[in-house]
Amino acid sequence: MVPRVLVTTFLALFFVSANGGENTVGEDHVFTHGDVDRTYKMYRPKNLADNAPLVFVLHGMGSSSTWSYRVGFNDLAEEHGFFVVQPQALVKDIVISGSYGESDGVKDDRGKKDDRGKKRDSGKKGKSGNEESCEEGERYNYRGLDMVCKNGMLTGGIVRWNDDNEDSKHRGQSDVEYLSALAGFLQNKYNLDPEKTFVTGFSNGGYMSYTLMCQAGEVFKAAAPVAGLANAQVFQKCAPGGPKPLLHIHGAEDGSVPIEGNWGGGGKSTSPGAQDLVAYFADLNDSVTTEKFKVTDNTTLTLYNPKRGGAEVRYYRIENHDHVWPGGDLGKKGYKDHSGIKATEVIWDFFSRL
Repeated sequence: MVPRVLVTTFLALFFVSANGGENTVGEDHVFTHGDVDRTYKMYRPKNLADNAPLVFVLHGMGSSSTWSYRVGFNDLAEEHGFFVVQPQALVKDIVISGSYGESDGVKDDRGKKDDRGKKRDSGKKGKSGNEESCEEGERYNYRGLDMVCKNGMLTGGIVRWNDDNEDSKHRGQSDVEYLSALAGFLQNKYNLDPEKTFVTGFSNGGYMSYTLMCQAGEVFKAAAPVAGLANAQVFQKCAPGGPKPLLHIHGAEDGSVPIEGNWGGGGKSTSPGAQDLVAYFADLNDSVTTEKFKVTDNTTLTLYNPKRGGAEVRYYRIENHDHVWPGGDLGKKGYKDHSGIKATEVIWDFFSRL
């Protein structure tokens, strides 16, 4: 089926900037994939040359393409002449045990943070403060998500990328296929370089970046995940098709996506740690030499230099840094960023050398 592309302009939400009125929300474009209308924003520089690079920017869980549109790549695109696309994820269906809900406003002080930096409930207590089965039809709060009890199970949904290939929970949509198809469409429409199509993403968008590298390496030639890891099952079957340039940025005190990885029941890893992921992609080279640089007081860069045609891998570890985009996170007001780097600029500098 030939993708149908529509353009919808949102006129209600404009923000006045220093230059006197720049739209920092962006237009929503519609790309139909698998009979589902998917939206994305984009930024095309005024003087875009033929065979320009294409950069995908993926938002985090519970966030939107508006966040991606405002994180800073548009200004760099105008200055350096590359094309930016900010796709929107779908709502994923979530079904969990009915003994892990919170009702009637009961909260737990062990809350963590979502991808926008907001505190969320841990969801370990029922309405009486003890674990109990949910009551049919009653609404609960689970880790900041509004859910309802159906057949003894909490059901609900949240916007997120399908990084774990659970297509049935995403309206039958594979985000690997969708994003790959969108890349091909944009390459053809705007005469962009297929060999310079890159992806970066925050948190769940970082997870999706790894999935694209593992499962669509023929389309996405390099990735720059920020505060994101990889689904363990995806990583175990990772087939990037050869050396792939990678840049990974992660805060050592990330409370939402721990830098050491995530662990489920029985001590099994649900996500390998940042160091393991970086080492895997570095090992895809014939051989590498490792160098460490103190970029700022809190940020250390480990550089894996390739030999004999391999691909460079960069790992930025930031001490005293939580789950935020370094140098300009838009959803974490009041947080003092001590990273000393601007992730958007660091990422484009990396992509621009490829």
